[in-house]
Amino acid sequence: MSARWAAVSDFDGTITLRDVGDHLLLHYGFADKKTIEESYSLKVRVEDFMKRAFAGAALTEKTIADFVRKKVKARRGFRDFIVFCEESGVPFEIVSGGVDLYADPFFRAHGVKVRSFFGRARVVKGGIRITYPFLRRMDLSSFKEARVLRQKRAGRRVVFFGDGPNDLKAAAAADKVYAAGRLYRLCRERGIAASRLEDFSRAASFLRKNS
Repeated sequence: MSARWAAVSDFDGTITLRDVGDHLLLHYGFADKKTIEESYSLKVRVEDFMKRAFAGAALTEKTIADFVRKKVKARRGFRDFIVFCEESGVPFEIVSGGVDLYADPFFRAHGVKVRSFFGRARVVKGGIRITYPFLRRMDLSSFKEARVLRQKRAGRRVVFFGDGPNDLKAAAAADKVYAAGRLYRLCRERGIAASRLEDFSRAASFLRKNS
């Protein structure tokens, strides 16, 4: 199977049931619902929104880790899908506009290690500074697409998981798409074939049948 398929996934709202960044900002009052909703415009770069929104978010690493432990839920079947990919030789990676400060405690809580690309967040006076070292001469949306195309150049077909507008380019480039939320609606509007992402077990079944 390793020569046939690879998997690429978004994180916030895809692997997690809610967008963790949005949830943090709303829970602690650093953004309102209108600001969050506007951030999902196709004209807004996720990485730019994250930098602005968290610049004034006075949160400690401990506060964020505790929040993840108590509030953040994984989509059903995620851990089993990681194990499936490892055992089946399917390369799997996560590409996200989210940040390591909440992703790392999430992965520790679930006992998994995954190749991933996240923003690098550091607590500074009055807020959090976020950088995206992996973004060189392209935005996050294009980078996600590039990771899909990289696997395809290696001779693999790609299954992609996402939920937001910035996942649209990657979805259009993938061979199989599991989409939630806004991405599912955008795929339907643009004629991109996509299955609704409810849990990860369906994807494992699909890969078994099509290997």
